[in-house]
Amino acid sequence: MKTLVSSAVLMLASIVAFAQPPRNVSVNPKDIVELELLTHPEVYDKIHKEGKTSVLVITGGTEERGPHDVLGGHTIMSRHRGAEIAKRLGNALLAPVLPIAVAATGLRENTDQPGGVQMPADVFKQVQLAMIDSMAMNGFKDIFVMGDHGGGQAQIKEAVDEMDKKLSAKGVHVYFISDFYQKTHDDVDMYMFEHKLPIGGHGAMMETSEMLYEEPVPGMYVRPIYKTVPFNATGQTPEQWKAARDARAAGGGQRGGRGRGQDPNAPRVNNGLTGDPHPSTKEIGKAVFEIGVNNTVAEIKKQMADKRGSTQQN
Repeated sequence: MKTLVSSAVLMLASIVAFAQPPRNVSVNPKDIVELELLTHPEVYDKIHKEGKTSVLVITGGTEERGPHDVLGGHTIMSRHRGAEIAKRLGNALLAPVLPIAVAATGLRENTDQPGGVQMPADVFKQVQLAMIDSMAMNGFKDIFVMGDHGGGQAQIKEAVDEMDKKLSAKGVHVYFISDFYQKTHDDVDMYMFEHKLPIGGHGAMMETSEMLYEEPVPGMYVRPIYKTVPFNATGQTPEQWKAARDARAAGGGQRGGRGRGQDPNAPRVNNGLTGDPHPSTKEIGKAVFEIGVNNTVAEIKKQMADKRGSTQQN
């Protein structure tokens, strides 16, 4: 119970930190899709009068990703992408983004670098179940659950499967959206390959570029040292990476961690960074952002169509 209470406090603190609106800007509630930035009558109207009966439940994360990217990167990126996905779907809202996942980088390696926050897998699953149940009680009919962190993906899927069985009799459907993480990472790696850019690594091109694109002021999410920060080199050439990717795709396997076959003979840098972030730009970040948003919207639409088709057949 103590762990759950601590996690809830941290989650609320993160929500407040990321939900601050710009000063001197007029806000129209009709344009807001983030659940925690609405009042309860506004949420009621959006669900029952505007037909926004879908909701996104996304897990971010808090962990080290090099000395240049802020710890809340997973949560920041999830919030930005989630809000855009909800807007493009047109009938969806974004639930508060959970800033804690399983196995945070830094903590799981037993380093002495502070900042990571994690929870046990069993507790994480219970939080997912509670989030889904809360959204169903709020009146949402289609609940899409996903995560931006590798740790916890299995528990998310387990929670989705259990809750979909539990809630389907009430006309509520729950979906696990794996493309938010899996396909998006694979497609971003291919984008880097095709544009002759460094391929992946934790805290490297993908995440640094996306946060450069999303940050409201320079240096807020990505410190300027990203251009010179030391990193662990990989032991793969782009061609070797492509061959390994093709073999994995042919075998139906999933991608591994963000590190790519690191060279065991290379000097080790223990800073949470496993790839080159130096060429990162906002323009690359926009492309990464669009890949993630488009993949997620496409899978949501496909799963909804498949669900409706199977329901009609039954």
